[in-house]
Amino acid sequence: MPDETHEPRVEQCDAELEEFQRAWTELINAALHARSRSGHRVAEELTLTQAFLMEAVRGMDNPSVGEVAQIVGVSSPSATRMIQQLERKGMMTRRRSERDERSTVVAITEEGERVLAIRRRDTEAKQRQLFEAIRPSLRPMVLALLRDLRRAVDDV
Repeated sequence: MPDETHEPRVEQCDAELEEFQRAWTELINAALHARSRSGHRVAEELTLTQAFLMEAVRGMDNPSVGEVAQIVGVSSPSATRMIQQLERKGMMTRRRSERDERSTVVAITEEGERVLAIRRRDTEAKQRQLFEAIRPSLRPMVLALLRDLRRAVDDV
């Protein structure tokens, strides 16, 4: 005989999961739309992945394309294409490695640094607006939730 007290809990869990999925999708869509409403055309020249790639390069000493690709989580051919696009925009440079001529190392140009600085400033301003929109009494809970979500995403 099935446990009839368990079935409503499963239905409630399913309903909560559906609500979580809707809320997650709405949050991601809102974040994407907020990016498209940015007032700075310069920072919009970068895709999110290109910005991650450039930020990764900033923290490394003469990284190879393969090293950057691995850190960003894209294939080497994808990283090469992104770097070529950024090179055409004057934001990155490529050259043969002095240590290993089979390898190509990359660097950010002054223009790339300028665009990243604008992007970081815009992002920080948006983060401040979002933070200020949260009631002060809820901020600790929101921070805990964001940390829990990050750990959960890392584990998936």
